[in-house]
Amino acid sequence: MSALSLWLNNFTPLQSAHTRMYLAGQSVSMIGIWLQQTAMALLVYQLSGGQAFALGVSALCSSLPILMFSLFTGVLADRYDRRKLLIGCHLVEIVLTLVIASMIQAEQAQLTHIFFFAFLMGCVNSVYFPTQQAFLFDLAGIDNIRKLISINSMILNVCRTLGPTLAGYLVAQIGMSAAFWANGMSYWVVIFSLISLHAVRQSRPNPGVKVSLGEAVAHIRQTVTLRNIYICCATLTMFGLGSLALLPAVAKGDPQLTGLLLGSAAAGSLVYAFFLSPVISYIKRMGLTLSLTLAWMGSWLVVSALTEWLYIQLLALFMFGLATSQAMVTCTSMVQILAPVAMRGRLMGLFSIIGFGLQPLATLVAGFIADRVGVSTTIALWGLVAVAIASGLLAQSQWRGWNVIKE
Repeated sequence: MSALSLWLNNFTPLQSAHTRMYLAGQSVSMIGIWLQQTAMALLVYQLSGGQAFALGVSALCSSLPILMFSLFTGVLADRYDRRKLLIGCHLVEIVLTLVIASMIQAEQAQLTHIFFFAFLMGCVNSVYFPTQQAFLFDLAGIDNIRKLISINSMILNVCRTLGPTLAGYLVAQIGMSAAFWANGMSYWVVIFSLISLHAVRQSRPNPGVKVSLGEAVAHIRQTVTLRNIYICCATLTMFGLGSLALLPAVAKGDPQLTGLLLGSAAAGSLVYAFFLSPVISYIKRMGLTLSLTLAWMGSWLVVSALTEWLYIQLLALFMFGLATSQAMVTCTSMVQILAPVAMRGRLMGLFSIIGFGLQPLATLVAGFIADRVGVSTTIALWGLVAVAIASGLLAQSQWRGWNVIKE
């Protein structure tokens, strides 16, 4: 297969009108989400008087509900209509976002308000994340799920590149509330796209079949490859993506520099998603690939922390972004493929806990350490931990030799 054919083959899920409709709505919504996340980090940094620890608290508030509730909300994705669950999540997010936007514009927002808002959004996301991942499988099926996750990653990283940069401009030129208003409006686009997808068939357990959390946990424990994938995802989010929450402190609160640093990491992820993802999806030894990817990620994170030259920082974060996108796409798609149909919602709920719920705990600890030993030292330490975990996984011969059958 030629390089062009290989690349084009990655887009076969777009032949489905349902998939095109859903991804179009997601594109608009994701830009709004990144606008809000960047503005919120800047707002927390300003309101706290420049404390990195406050960034960790904000991240903890948004992800603690995922850690607490995703064990149970994953069951909802296996039992109920996922499309309606997603619509309900977005409606709640609209209300929460417009309320906090009003408070920010009126200059009434305080740190406690932002933390509470982050917690409520986290509660919604504890339902949204496992439901959305299971719904992607409904759209694509097992033959195209890796490709659809790859395409979704492309869209995410385009938005992740545009969002922080645009947020830095909006905050600097208009004010903090502009990013929140824009995000609140963007949710309506994805809601309308979901309303049009009423004909999508959803795979769920047969009526009367018992749906238990213990069954999903036991399945992970008994499946070595699945267990190591969860370990890889935890490493990625805790010691890789978790470090991105400290970048406003690296930029010393400068909104445009913060957007530039975040945008550089996102650009690396974007380049991976567009040009490398179609090739990586054909690699069979995914255990070896994931471990080497984590080692690459940690190494460049150390480089970004040890240099004071902006251009080297941007290059290192770009290389870091290549790795984070590869690791996330691979982990997500492998869980989808290895998950039994009747257990997919629960396994994705557990995936949300490990992939997202643990991240703020690491960020909180990192913020605490950064306020005492320095932000750069802490980021370098996180990178070394990622390299160490990747090395430990490589020591397992069964994991190194694990082959994934091509689609």
